[in-house]
Amino acid sequence: MTGPVDRNAACSVKWCDEAGTHKVHRKYVASVPGGIRGGGLVGVNLAQRVQPRASVCVELTVTTPWASTAGHLFAAASVQEIAAALTEAAERAAELDSTTRGRRG
Repeated sequence: MTGPVDRNAACSVKWCDEAGTHKVHRKYVASVPGGIRGGGLVGVNLAQRVQPRASVCVELTVTTPWASTAGHLFAAASVQEIAAALTEAAERAAELDSTTRGRRG
C-alpha cells in the first residue's frame, strides 16, 4: 500500500504550476479582465496533458460570474493566426463601435 497523495506536492515537471494529482500540466501566463463591464477573466496558460508524448499547447480559459470555467487547448502552431484574427476583430469592433456611437448623438 502506498501512502496518501500529498495534495500540495509539487509537480515533477519543472515548468508546471499545478500541485498534487492533476490531468494537465499548466504554467499560468496571464489573467486578463475580458468581460463586458469587468465581468470575467480570460486566462492564458501553457498546458500539456499528462500522457506520453503529449504536445505542449496554449490554453485559453474563460471565467464569468454566472457560469463555470470553460477552456480550450490550441496547438502552438495555430496561436499566431488566432492572435492575428483576434486583433483584427478587436480593431473592427472598435471601428464599428465608434461609428455607431457617432450616429446616436
